Amino acid sequence: MPTLLERLQAPLRERTGETSPNAWVPEARLLVVLILCWLALGLLVLFSASLPVGELQYDDGLRFFTRQALTAAVGLLLMFWLCRTRIDRLFAVALPVFGVLLAMVFLVKIPGIGVELNGARRWLQLGPFSLQPSELIKPCVILLAAPLIANWRRLPNFTRLLGLVAAGLTVGGVLLQPDLGTAALIGVTLWLMGFAGGLPLGGLFAVLAAGGAVAAWKVSTTAYQMGRVTAFLDPWEVARGEGYQLVQSLLAVGSGGLQGTGFGLSAQKSAFLPYPYSDFIFAVFCEEFGLVGAAAFVLFLLLFLVVGLRVAVRCAEPTRRLIAAGATLLLVTQAFFHIAVVTGAVPPKGMPLPLMSYGGSGLIASLLCCALLIRAACEMNLAPAVRFVRRRPAAPPPRPVAPAARPASEPVRREPSPLPAYLLDTAVRSR
Repeated sequence: MPTLLERLQAPLRERTGETSPNAWVPEARLLVVLILCWLALGLLVLFSASLPVGELQYDDGLRFFTRQALTAAVGLLLMFWLCRTRIDRLFAVALPVFGVLLAMVFLVKIPGIGVELNGARRWLQLGPFSLQPSELIKPCVILLAAPLIANWRRLPNFTRLLGLVAAGLTVGGVLLQPDLGTAALIGVTLWLMGFAGGLPLGGLFAVLAAGGAVAAWKVSTTAYQMGRVTAFLDPWEVARGEGYQLVQSLLAVGSGGLQGTGFGLSAQKSAFLPYPYSDFIFAVFCEEFGLVGAAAFVLFLLLFLVVGLRVAVRCAEPTRRLIAAGATLLLVTQAFFHIAVVTGAVPPKGMPLPLMSYGGSGLIASLLCCALLIRAACEMNLAPAVRFVRRRPAAPPPRPVAPAARPASEPVRREPSPLPAYLLDTAVRSR
């Protein structure tokens, strides 16, 4: 019989989507702690990295930090609201939001609507705020792709085609802005979700080959991207040209040494390192905290990856399993790609570091992905979140057939009585 406390908590659990008082499992609580630590560290590093640029360009050293802190407060409110909402209720909201954001991805290419910066149109200006649809669409892609992949083998061909067209429009629209890094990130995340969901390997590798061919064609036909690839091969040869960003980033990373120069004491951020508050914020982190700090942050990312994948593995239902895996892989892949760019492992490409780089749209999108991961952890043991195939009605039980009349001369044979239900499993196991 439920206690008085459980009776009082029942209406709240119905509104918030919790199925039991223990819906916040240890994994969900650990994820909240990790995310808040990651966000706090990001604000701390951004404060140091953006201070000289804000003072020189806007006469306000706290400009970037203040805006990021306000955006983080809004993002946390959205994250905790999303954590208290059942996943099956989010699908009805995600589809129209995805449609609006997908339209915005293409609207930014129209002159007068999209804002151009450094030769790319990726932003929409809404009064004093700028919006980057290619960032905000990431959590919607994860949320909508998960049930499609989980039920792929049972879907009609038309629904499969719609899913492929939507994915192609998303990646293609981002690629046209142009934003090769974000397009590749979304494509890789969808590919990994498909691999984890058990899609046919032949189709997955065909998509991988086609995506690689498109990326190679895009780089070879775009002058500045081809210049970055050439400079990546030998950045010191063109240290004052195309290789300037990578050279300054490597100098910042190397200047940190083992223990770093100390918080706020980076020299490269003041006048040499481009975009120290966004695209190369990890270089500032390495310079101030050294090899020890960089290694600790990489270990933190690996811990986050392990916890996120543990949630995915423990989910009893495929849709939630793919949501958890997709959110985890997107955040960690983006973080490691940023680190690879900063350390010269891959050609330079503007890829923000989640929860650390400056940018309101990217910060809110990362927090929403974190919310999806936490919510999946809270619903690890629930029934399927969405159904594409209706259950067929159960067949009516067969009518009992009367036994045939037995001749009077035939002796009656006694059948052995069946085992009770609680002994049936034991008998089967003992055979």
